[in-house]
Amino acid sequence: MSGKFMRRGFTLIEMILVLSIMGIIGGTSVVSVRYYNTIKNKVDADYACNAIVSFINNSKMYCRENSCSGIITFDVLRNEIKLHDGRSEINKLSLSNKIKLYEVIGRRSDNDIVSDDKGYSNDSCTIILKDNNLIEHRITMRVGTAYVKIIK
Repeated sequence: MSGKFMRRGFTLIEMILVLSIMGIIGGTSVVSVRYYNTIKNKVDADYACNAIVSFINNSKMYCRENSCSGIITFDVLRNEIKLHDGRSEINKLSLSNKIKLYEVIGRRSDNDIVSDDKGYSNDSCTIILKDNNLIEHRITMRVGTAYVKIIK
């Protein structure tokens, strides 16, 4: 079959086969990117929750070791948590832009946590964080105990 009836190019079945393979590869990569973003968001939220629990526990330990009282303040607008000893700022935790310090619900009107010179606190509070998917993550602190718990 040589001559004027021979055409160069791709047949219809070849084009359908190539497009279907490209569609399968493209579809799996979109699913993988969504799964990656979901896992990354979860890891960022878990890290922020653990960082806040560590900050509260380290603040109590600082008060106990230095025999001084301390105040943990929550700045929702700046997305920061600070430890003061009444005169100066001792420590500060700034959360990333991925996790927002949404609300602090506590016994006090200013929602601060006050630790005495032995590291104990009579304050209870619930700290609410929101991640990129607007999922709430709660951290609770119980009255009179040194127990701080992350609630998913």
